[in-house]
Amino acid sequence: MARSKKNKQAMPDDTAVAELEDDATAEFEAGGEGATAAKSQSETESETEDETIAVAEEEAVDNKEPAQEEALSLEEQLTLAQEEAGRNLENWQRAAAEMANFKRRQEEQMRLQRDRIKGEVLAGLISALDDMDLAFQNVPEEISGQLVGWVEGFRLVQRKLDKILDDQGVALIKTDGEFDPNLHEAVSYEDSDGHQEGQIIEELRKGYRIGQRVLRPALVRVAR
Repeated sequence: MARSKKNKQAMPDDTAVAELEDDATAEFEAGGEGATAAKSQSETESETEDETIAVAEEEAVDNKEPAQEEALSLEEQLTLAQEEAGRNLENWQRAAAEMANFKRRQEEQMRLQRDRIKGEVLAGLISALDDMDLAFQNVPEEISGQLVGWVEGFRLVQRKLDKILDDQGVALIKTDGEFDPNLHEAVSYEDSDGHQEGQIIEELRKGYRIGQRVLRPALVRVAR
């Protein structure tokens, strides 16, 4: 009986066994929940990492597109700038050519104006010389006394006027050859034994020219 009592004391209590079982179950469940939580956290971290990579790739694409657009925009701006520079150069060249033409026209007009005024002045001078020539043609062959001094004085004036014409480049038109309608003005066409057809017989009035410009044609008689 004593042995039986001893064995009874050695056997564990049912309540204690139940508690141990509950503790084991709780630890198992806690371990399972921890593993599940760890797995869930790992999956969440993996998803977060994937999302971060995806966002980074999208941002890289988004950044690349503006860069490409900016590069295209710079090329377009360069092209537009080159086209505008070309237009400006063309406009400048056109304006420079127009200014040069305008300056040339102005200089030509001024030259013509000067020649016109000069021609008018010289024409008046030539008219005075004509009167002197006519007067000298009517001077008597024999003069004396005070008339000689007067005639010589007028001849001196005539020589000075001739020198003025010469200094201005005015030259006499020759009348000792063929008739030229550009230089001569025919008063009459006459038969002449000593001249061929078209030759000048006699000069009736002097003609003058300055360069290629005729101030006054010479009046002549022409053989026919």
